[in-house]
Amino acid sequence: MLAKISVSINPFPALAGIVVLLSLHFTPFTCAYSDSPWTWRCSDGISCQRQLANGTEPRVSLNVCWLTCGEYGALWPQPTIKTFMGTHLVGFHAQNAEVVAINAPHKAVKAMLGYAGNVLLDHLFRMSPKDDDVSPGQSNRGFEQNYLAITLTAQNTDTRISLGTDESYNLTISALYGSGGTQVNVDIVGATYFGVRHGLETLGQLIAYDEFNKCLRIVKEAAIEDRPAFAYRGLMIDTSRNFIPILYLKRMVDAMSYNRMNMLHWHISDTNSFPFYSKRIPHMTTYGAYSKSQIYTPKDVKELVLYARLRGVKIIPELDAPAHAGNGWQWGPEEGLGDLALCVNAEPWRSYCGQPPCGQLNPINNYTYLVLRELYSDFLEVFDKDVFHMGGDEVFFQCWYYHTEIRNWLHSRGTHDLMDLWGEFQQKAFARLIEANGGHYIKPIVWTSDMTSRGRQHLSPNDYIIQIWTGSSHSDVREILQEKYKVIFSNVDAAYLDHGYGSWLGRDHMWTIKTWQNLYDNDLIKITEYHLGSNATYHVLAAGQILGGEATLWAEKVDQHNMEMKLWPRSAAFAERLWSSPRNRSNSVYPRLLHHRARMVRRGIHADRLQPESCHQISGYCSDPSSRL
Repeated sequence: MLAKISVSINPFPALAGIVVLLSLHFTPFTCAYSDSPWTWRCSDGISCQRQLANGTEPRVSLNVCWLTCGEYGALWPQPTIKTFMGTHLVGFHAQNAEVVAINAPHKAVKAMLGYAGNVLLDHLFRMSPKDDDVSPGQSNRGFEQNYLAITLTAQNTDTRISLGTDESYNLTISALYGSGGTQVNVDIVGATYFGVRHGLETLGQLIAYDEFNKCLRIVKEAAIEDRPAFAYRGLMIDTSRNFIPILYLKRMVDAMSYNRMNMLHWHISDTNSFPFYSKRIPHMTTYGAYSKSQIYTPKDVKELVLYARLRGVKIIPELDAPAHAGNGWQWGPEEGLGDLALCVNAEPWRSYCGQPPCGQLNPINNYTYLVLRELYSDFLEVFDKDVFHMGGDEVFFQCWYYHTEIRNWLHSRGTHDLMDLWGEFQQKAFARLIEANGGHYIKPIVWTSDMTSRGRQHLSPNDYIIQIWTGSSHSDVREILQEKYKVIFSNVDAAYLDHGYGSWLGRDHMWTIKTWQNLYDNDLIKITEYHLGSNATYHVLAAGQILGGEATLWAEKVDQHNMEMKLWPRSAAFAERLWSSPRNRSNSVYPRLLHHRARMVRRGIHADRLQPESCHQISGYCSDPSSRL
């Protein structure tokens, strides 16, 4: 690039030294990225670093470099059993990729596999810019003849994911050379559709766009055997405190599928609002929705459930009870059913609940249970029928005790312990849930609470899954594990994604933000060993008591405009913890996470920034040797 400098002489000597104009005139030219002087090379098998190209070797783009850098390359989460990837790559174009064979024992599974294959092919087209037409003189001549042939095989007829689903898969890549070009054959075999879908996600991460040669690149050979360490790898979203449109819940599902997370816990209602449309009890929505435009219809929910299922995600609904139930329940007296809920919107709120607005179901009104049964029926018409979250946390006894009828009930039973009343409520509510399921058993989940602490006689370990949101070192964790409950870890000291953004009540809050490191290091096995020791932990794991973990995003300060940056990429860190259960956090994790975050952004997810872009491009220069990343 050339530049000319011209000097404009000041014609007025009195103003000498004040007005002197220097103008730079650059020779105009168009700078294409293909003229970049940079290339990327894998450094120490940890990350790709930017270097000046020497002119004698082909330049390698950042995304292509990552395909073969280190043991796991660009894969996130890292595979668990076997990972072999060759170092040679093959170029091809998106229009030359095809699912050539689908093998499955049932036509429904074949249709699902066809859909999943199309999701991958759509990603490949989106990876390739629209202006990547190949001119005759470019270095990628011949790539047009290369072909990617994908074969998908599912071995059983499962079309719905459950807590016992086999999500394992095997993926192999091999190349055949011929006079007409190279054919890259990909075979993905899974016990279920869901394993094959995970394999397709892995395949997508083994492909990158090469901007230097305007083509896609794939590793020429690979052999991967993979399965998750934990069956339950979840996120929770709260849509009661702030309504979140279905479109953004679909985006959340998309991002979960990119990280092989499989359980979306939908906390759909709370004291704030009841946005789910109940066709059996429409008053719930009339009284409980924020507005007519902030309602989830059965059609909306069915569409979301199917959308998620095709992406390997199960949606588990939560109808929280008996606490966290207020707005939406006020219509009872008007309809002659009495108070279905007590303390609704009561003030001063600190006397009636843990956070405003208040509300708690009336456990001595029989109509309460009839309404619950109808609501459960509505839920089970649109959600899967094998597992259901019943809530059960933060029951505020003082709300109940303020009411004379409840004090009289306690006196008639010869007790002063409201735990007995809560226990009776829980047993009746569970019975109504089974009735709503046509008399068929359904697995209930409840949060840790006073009941899981001192009232576990009301919760059989043969029935209930306990979701642990108390701190990881709390003594209740030990007792719950010792009593053989199956558990999901959402421990507040690591897995609460909403913490650290200030109090929504306008006062200081003690909670600190949970970093990606907190989530990655939230080792469920080490937590169990802390409480039980290594030998007992082995037996707990063998018995399948540790189902997995779930990061939670409560929505006091969350809506569709900021949810993604609060979810990602921190949830991606937890995803690798739950899928891979790595023994430690190696030096390669941070650069791999940065690269995966960049890939999520290219796929349209508004993931939060972790470092300046330079740290991704010049990896290895942003580490502080005085601290552990």
